Amino acid sequence: MLATLLQAELDQAAQTHPDAQAWLRQLPAAVARPDAEALQRLYAAAARKLRPLPPPTPALRDALREAGAVAPADWSPGDIGRLLLLLLARPPEGGPQTETLPWRLFRGGDAGEQQSLLRALPLLPRPEAWLELAVDACRSHIQGNFEAIACENSYPARFFPEANFNQLVLKALFTGASLLRVDGLRRRLTPELLRMVADMASERRAADRAVPADIQLVLKGSRYENV
Repeated sequence: MLATLLQAELDQAAQTHPDAQAWLRQLPAAVARPDAEALQRLYAAAARKLRPLPPPTPALRDALREAGAVAPADWSPGDIGRLLLLLLARPPEGGPQTETLPWRLFRGGDAGEQQSLLRALPLLPRPEAWLELAVDACRSHIQGNFEAIACENSYPARFFPEANFNQLVLKALFTGASLLRVDGLRRRLTPELLRMVADMASERRAADRAVPADIQLVLKGSRYENV
């Protein structure tokens, strides 16, 4: 179970870090109630309290990758702690409070908190339940938020409808996020996406604007290193 492994790794790493120990001690009570406000405070504090901890061990990286993470080596200790919180905060049967916790954390968090949550989405139970949140994040004007869902994230290729995935690809091209970072892109190439990308290239040439190199990679159907 991923939560058990995350808990064990954090407990071990926190042995010489009092702030991290204090953060971990507060988590069980906040989850048991469940106390949405306490969980939100803990979620926000994770990056600061867990910052001194080491990066994920190879065993934890393998477990995260198996669960659906694309680039677990890039996850910070705060990301790991926030994922643990989300996994432990399972909704009680018939109770909606923690069912809406990801939305609450996303709406109330700063950019770093939002990006941690977006990276965690494919690892959550019933990840398809958070499709609306993920699609909404693609509309963000914060590039880091967009890249957190669009890049090194298995969620869009697994769950986005065709229209939403196509818009993600176009926005990546428009904002300069490399399509090599879009997990599962080759599997989601469709005639409609190729048409949209070709139209984008034609419009840019007509306006005497630079055409992103990734456009040609899509049009040629090239293999991507990460898919």
